[in-house]
Amino acid sequence: MTHLWILLSALLLVLTVAEPLNSLEENENQVTENAIGNLSESTLNHTPTTSAPLTTTVSLSSSPAPRCPGDHGILENSTGCGCPSGMVKDGDNCTCPVGFTLEGAAGCKDVDECEGQGPGRCGLHASCSNTPGSYLCSCLRGYLMGAGGCQDVDECSFEEQCRRELGNVCVNTPGSFVCQCQPGFRAEALACVGPVCPDYTVCQDVDECAESPAVCDGQGVCENTLGSYKCICRPGYRGNGTHCEDENECASGGHGCDTNARCGNIIGSYFCQCYQGFNGDGHSCFDIDECAVNKGHCEHNCSNELGGYSCQCASGYQLDKDGHNCTDVDECLALNGTCEHICVNTQGSFRCSCRPGYQLHIDVHTCVDIDECKLQNGGCSHTCSNSPGGHTCHCPPPLLLDTDNLSCSNVTSCKLRNGGCDHICTVRAEGQVQCSCRAGWKLDKDLRSCVDVNECGDFTNGGCEQLCVNHPGGFKCTCGEGYKVRTDDLTKCQPVCDPPCQNYGVCVAPNSCDCPPGYPGLGCSAMCSPPCAHGGSCMRWNKCLCPPGWTGAGCHTAVCELPCANGGRCVGPDTCQCPSDYTGPQCLLPLCTPACQNGGRCADVNKCTCVGGWQGARCQIEPVQCYIPCKSGGVCVGLNRCRCAKGFTGSLCETAVTTPCVPPCQHGAACGPHNTCICPEGTAGLRCERLTCPVVTTVVSMARAVRKAFRESYVDRCGALGVQLCTKYRMNQARVYLQAYRVGYKIQCPEKKGR
Repeated sequence: MTHLWILLSALLLVLTVAEPLNSLEENENQVTENAIGNLSESTLNHTPTTSAPLTTTVSLSSSPAPRCPGDHGILENSTGCGCPSGMVKDGDNCTCPVGFTLEGAAGCKDVDECEGQGPGRCGLHASCSNTPGSYLCSCLRGYLMGAGGCQDVDECSFEEQCRRELGNVCVNTPGSFVCQCQPGFRAEALACVGPVCPDYTVCQDVDECAESPAVCDGQGVCENTLGSYKCICRPGYRGNGTHCEDENECASGGHGCDTNARCGNIIGSYFCQCYQGFNGDGHSCFDIDECAVNKGHCEHNCSNELGGYSCQCASGYQLDKDGHNCTDVDECLALNGTCEHICVNTQGSFRCSCRPGYQLHIDVHTCVDIDECKLQNGGCSHTCSNSPGGHTCHCPPPLLLDTDNLSCSNVTSCKLRNGGCDHICTVRAEGQVQCSCRAGWKLDKDLRSCVDVNECGDFTNGGCEQLCVNHPGGFKCTCGEGYKVRTDDLTKCQPVCDPPCQNYGVCVAPNSCDCPPGYPGLGCSAMCSPPCAHGGSCMRWNKCLCPPGWTGAGCHTAVCELPCANGGRCVGPDTCQCPSDYTGPQCLLPLCTPACQNGGRCADVNKCTCVGGWQGARCQIEPVQCYIPCKSGGVCVGLNRCRCAKGFTGSLCETAVTTPCVPPCQHGAACGPHNTCICPEGTAGLRCERLTCPVVTTVVSMARAVRKAFRESYVDRCGALGVQLCTKYRMNQARVYLQAYRVGYKIQCPEKKGR
């Protein structure tokens, strides 16, 4: 206690003697006050009954301590002044370093900057870590240090965090992010089998079409899309998916029919049908080669064409009207076959020949005259003159050519060649021959020949009114243009009217009629307006006489005995032009376009009555009905059509499909499943190639056994005996004798090992 009082007295003395220092910090004053307080409290608690005056204690101690500037103190183990350990010098004062505070006699204590409530020195979204004399700030997860402190990190702007391929979308949150499902997706846990399964969910696409089947009405079909859905029209319809109407694929060109096929539109679909001469399903049509089968029934040559074929004939033949058979062409009918004289037709060709006196030229078409006079004078006794195709023998006067046309003889009567006269021969009284000519002819200077008299050559013109035409032995009268010879007088001419004058009109000049009143038309015909059609005759002014089946003005109105129904129009005698929906003589039969199929009957316009279970607008939907049930597990898929299970075929799946075994089974074995052979009794092996037989003993006579042994020593024998037997053995002559004497003829087939 005495020491405490001494220390307290020294401190009070220092405080009394030292000048007040305004620069001392408030903390240091507080430290002193606390120290004094603590000391006072301690002193008070331990106050002795008798206390010595303070001043007396100070004054009675030792010599006075040296005075240090400011709050410097005397250093330990030294007489100099300075700052205590842990403090720094600040002018004449001692202070704690930054980050420390003065705490009584203990000196400087680290300041915990991270203490206290609220954001603190590091601010929001950061954690504070105290260090000696300072502190550290670190941003919380999801934040990044910036100029203004910790700022939120947008994880969604960096590399994909939520696996978008699973349908997730990243949403940034303060300091973190969350993965949410995109619209049209739903979070579902992964199906997992095993000890370790992921603890996250994935976004599965919501199938709106499955959850709401009626979302698309009418002919629309719901089609699910990733995260949504859409309504589309069924095949064969068009529209926006909510409103669909039948699409005419044939008109729009959206069909897949072949260019050689006909397209027919039906409600919701269409059909393709190959044209005649083509084969296929309508979508792919290929030309039928009609010539490949029996030459298309052509007699000669067949030429295949796109969609058909044509028959051609060999040279010299022409095609008949039936289009298949060929008939020989008579080339001689056209320009005599280019032959100069005679054309002879042959099958498929022709040949040329010449008249007597000619020979065929090397070109086999023209004929060359033969000069008979160059060969023995043509047989003439006197003079020979060649002529085209022959020759003529001549005699000098007064000789005449004899009847042989070769020799010459004297004229004594008219019997020999008419006495040499052209026309008339007479014998005068003195026995001389005299020649004369018929009318229109006159005797020539040789007094034998007759020449024509030209009756038209004198001034009388032969007595003809207009033209006189001379001809050998006579003449005839003709008329100029627009006239013709009268029938009652062949020398006179009358005018010609074309058309002829009718209705008692008189032709007074070429093509000019003098017509009676009421017939002003051409050729004195009646005038009808409109003109009489369809073979009608204009009888009088605007009055036609119509043929059967026509009536009305100008015979333009057709007559149908049976009226045309359903809007049909009579366009000809008993001929109705029907609207597009009807047909028949009276347009009474409705039409279905396309036609009803599979025996269906068109009962009304575009309405088919189906038979046999067929359905659909054109009876095109096949019924699933098999009158005889499918066998071997087959399924009925149509009208008496079965879809067979694997391994069976046939209309009723009654036939098992057999695949041959490779290599093949032997000895009549059947091929079973998996390329295995089912061996009959008496055979063995993978392919039944080994023959196996039981031991069989047959006793025969000794003589027969001996003969058999001599003929062959190696016997292959198969017998019935209830099972197939095969015997193969070898024996010599001695064994045969021995077996024959003892037990007869023994046939043994030892079974082979490894069966």
